[in-house]
Amino acid sequence: ALDSTAPAASGQAFLRVIETPEASRKISDKVIVWLDTLKSTGLIESRFNSIFFFTGASREPELAGVWGAVVGSFLTMIVTLAIAFPIGVSAAIYLEEFAPKNRLTTMIEVNINNLAAVPSIVFGLLGLAVFLNFFGMPRSAPVVGGMVLALMTLPIIIIASRASLRAVPPSIREAALGIGASKVQTVFHHVLPLAMPGIMTGTILGMAHALGETAPLLMIGMVAFIVDIPGGFTDPATILPVQIFMWADFPEAGFQQKTSAAILILLVFLVIMNAIAVILRRRFERRW
Repeated sequence: ALDSTAPAASGQAFLRVIETPEASRKISDKVIVWLDTLKSTGLIESRFNSIFFFTGASREPELAGVWGAVVGSFLTMIVTLAIAFPIGVSAAIYLEEFAPKNRLTTMIEVNINNLAAVPSIVFGLLGLAVFLNFFGMPRSAPVVGGMVLALMTLPIIIIASRASLRAVPPSIREAALGIGASKVQTVFHHVLPLAMPGIMTGTILGMAHALGETAPLLMIGMVAFIVDIPGGFTDPATILPVQIFMWADFPEAGFQQKTSAAILILLVFLVIMNAIAVILRRRFERRW
């Protein structure tokens, strides 16, 4: 039991019973007495923590925020989408509609399926060896992180896009060719618009998967302690999963609450992205 003789607001002592031994708690009895005294005298109050949402990282848990990681995640996702979406959709269209069926295309298809199952840490090692060491690109920059995540997301987008193109009935292609449309016109004017809802859904799900990755970004230095808010694609930055990883490793007890709050923010982003994917599919899906 913890017995405090500090005067409360009414001028009387108060008693708090805590069953957990002091050795098993991260806060001592003396600190609990101080906090209860400050609360009883009205010197402590609960309010919205705007510092957490609109500031960057800090060594002090009271001053640490997630805005820098949010901006870094946004810039990284822009680079990932700009690279993975056009290349992935183009590769899927070529393999599904134009590529001849031979050993070479079969080998490419098998390798794409295998790349989708490669551990993400391998893509981080590839980014470290190629982008940083060979090309000398800036370390811990959203442009490098986006390129690494684009490599990891490409197989997912290609597989989802091919499945969407394959789901379009052959009668659509036959009807377009029957009225004189060329192969290119058939694909881009008829097949691709019908397959686009599935392609967009697969792309958003792939981006959500990339947003939750930590291992490949650790290999390219995005685990660095970044205080300033990144202002461009080549500025040092970190992303939310890496920020959560760093805060969870800090010994200060105050960072535990920061870690939990950052996890909730990341979950909100993932839920929003998955909800957008479902809405797009239902909004643009056509029945035939």
